[in-house]
Amino acid sequence: MSKQLLIAIDPGFDSMKVIANGQHFKFPFSAVETDERKMSDYGGRRGFILYKDASGATWRVGQYARSLMFENKNQQEDPLRNFYTEERFISAEATVGILSAIAKAINLTGLYDEQKDLDIRLIVALPHAVRNKYASTIVGLVSGEQRYYMTFEDDAERLYHFTIKESNVMTVSQTIAAILGETSDDNGYINEEKYFYLSNGPTLVIDGGYYTVGLVPVSRGGSVDDGRAESDTSHAMKNVNLAIAKEIAEVRPDIKHYAVEYLLSQGEGGIRYMDKEQGKVVTIDLASIREKKLRTICDSFIHYLNEKYDDLLDFRYILVTGGTGACFFSQLLDYYKGTGLMDEEHLLLTTPTIGSETLPIEFSIAAGAYKGLRGKIQQ
Repeated sequence: MSKQLLIAIDPGFDSMKVIANGQHFKFPFSAVETDERKMSDYGGRRGFILYKDASGATWRVGQYARSLMFENKNQQEDPLRNFYTEERFISAEATVGILSAIAKAINLTGLYDEQKDLDIRLIVALPHAVRNKYASTIVGLVSGEQRYYMTFEDDAERLYHFTIKESNVMTVSQTIAAILGETSDDNGYINEEKYFYLSNGPTLVIDGGYYTVGLVPVSRGGSVDDGRAESDTSHAMKNVNLAIAKEIAEVRPDIKHYAVEYLLSQGEGGIRYMDKEQGKVVTIDLASIREKKLRTICDSFIHYLNEKYDDLLDFRYILVTGGTGACFFSQLLDYYKGTGLMDEEHLLLTTPTIGSETLPIEFSIAAGAYKGLRGKIQQ
């Protein structure tokens, strides 16, 4: 009897979040094509991921890809200029990233030797605004026979060879996934204790990510109001990093938004420049600048919400999710409590769980997609 592997993937603009048979992991969603014959920096290093297709073309994936972009920051304006758009889902980088995630899921669940007969069920969460547009692309990308090679950290290169039936590949709106994650049990059935988010709405779902902030109104009863939904690209974490890069551009013009994210993710919040007038090195604290820019961008976001949704007067609940949403949450709560519009019981931050385990906030969408996949299989 074949073994089953359930995989939910949230290919966020910053990182790939994955849940496979109840286990979770993530890695930076970056991929750079390389000539590995000229590389010698990966032996035994933590977080190394290398993808090689059947033709022998190689790609660095994850943190090592991001490191290459940072190292080459003076030679390129913005290597992710095209990647940070919604068309990324038809890119070669997306193919490499998703197939790498599937391979890592096979490893993590101990099913490498079962690939020949492995029954893989996959769900991929896409931005609400473009889910219908790119669903068929994603299904075509991963369904059918797959054959490629992967190297993880200091392990030897291994072949991944499996088949996923087209009928076993699904997509879901990231926002719907976030709602499922908060209102469903592990098997995708409605959790009666939390169904009031839908039954007693309207509810506004705010999904804050790296490139977009998804805004999706859900009417009382649970139907999505697509006419008022939006993928806002002016108040996401990329905008915060762009503001940081702009502030330091006079002294460090080489630090672009993706370099800011890389440095902070590495715990390298201090960057230096030479003050010509003083004739000495000065250190800039990126972390403290980010805190200020977060408040500024969130202030602008609150103003935008009030303009777009008439001060949120028609909503009974606000459900905040995503990494950027978590960064904004306290400021949003303080503001709307101050206006008398919301309190802690009506403006809520999602808490993703699988089984008895509480996951980090950035897994909210992946957790909801995973629960939805389990529910679909049991129908």
